[in-house]
Amino acid sequence: MAQVINEYAKALFDLSQETDCVKEISSALDTVVEVVDENPEYLDFLSSPNIPKSERINAVEQAFSGLHEYVVSFVSLLCERGRAREIKDCVTAFRELCSEADKISVAQVTSAVELTDAQKDALALKLQKICGNRVVLECKTDKSLIGGMVVGIDGKIIDGSVRNRLHELKEVMYK
Repeated sequence: MAQVINEYAKALFDLSQETDCVKEISSALDTVVEVVDENPEYLDFLSSPNIPKSERINAVEQAFSGLHEYVVSFVSLLCERGRAREIKDCVTAFRELCSEADKISVAQVTSAVELTDAQKDALALKLQKICGNRVVLECKTDKSLIGGMVVGIDGKIIDGSVRNRLHELKEVMYK
């Protein structure tokens, strides 16, 4: 399934690069995701085999008529092929392709306490040296970490949490 999603996203990304409209398409995809998030029943409608494809595609064209034509065609194609439920996954894959092209890595940072701006800047610089790309942080807090943080970037996890260190210590003590 992931391969199919990546192929759809890659096709849209390649087309958007060829026509130099990556930003416009990315913005339009954000709108599509907002609509889907705000109206979960809309995906049910677009995925329903009981409703003729032509009706579903017409609904997509009407709902998103103000967006970039490639995005309308893309969502219509997903709907036509029975893949409407994968819209958000395709958008996520599209964004990943944009980040790769821009040499941007997104780091998911979970810390025990909220990081200050100075800490975020220092962490972004450190991660940039490690991965070689510009780094954008997505930060959240989780008090169950006790202290420290967990960072996910480019498919790697760096767990510097106190919870993890205590778990490691427990493993060594009870072996």
